[in-house]
Amino acid sequence: MSSSQGLPAADSVVLATSISAAVLYLTIVRFPPSPWRMIVKTASTALLSALAAMRGGPLLLVGALALGSIGDAFLAWDDETSFLCGLGSFLVAHTLYIAVFFQHNVNGAAGFWVLLGGWRVMIAGALAVLVPAMIASLMPRIGSELRLPVVLYSLTIFVMTLTALTLDSSQIIFGAVMFSSSDSILAADRFLVASASPHHAWMQPAVWVLYYAGQLLIALGFLSLDTAAA
Repeated sequence: MSSSQGLPAADSVVLATSISAAVLYLTIVRFPPSPWRMIVKTASTALLSALAAMRGGPLLLVGALALGSIGDAFLAWDDETSFLCGLGSFLVAHTLYIAVFFQHNVNGAAGFWVLLGGWRVMIAGALAVLVPAMIASLMPRIGSELRLPVVLYSLTIFVMTLTALTLDSSQIIFGAVMFSSSDSILAADRFLVASASPHHAWMQPAVWVLYYAGQLLIALGFLSLDTAAA
């Protein structure tokens, strides 16, 4: 496998197209749902999955990114069924991320001891406070049919981020933190902020920037790890 400093031409094109699609989607993120908007959104993460496959990245990573793109396709629409399908896609994607993070934790089960020191414990502590607070805030605002899926999803992404903290790659760690942050803002934007609030103007673009940048950092972080090990 070639070094991350010089990607083969085909890989560079795929990465550049993914980033271009993400930037394009940012310009239309607040447009009404449409097939074109869905295609642009889905392409950005689908191309990251393709890049991971082309570079021989972990199959779990390829699958997580692919499921993320499926979730993007569902969440490009505003109805509740699409939201639940998107939530399900991302729930499985986060489960695959947990598995691949465990797989690349060189310290095994003892790797969780790294959470007891330094900046990692501050991130873990903040998550331990914010995740229950977010769940408690959401419960009165969502229908009974959404409560269990939202709790399961929140706890899964909490475990995903904690597991990322056990890795040696700060790039992957901050990618996971950005990903979880995007989900928190998305939940607030959808359920907690009034529909007439001016905060939607920055929240929706912020969700996309944090989400895509997080996925990009995770993908490139793993490809760099595999390149170094090759």
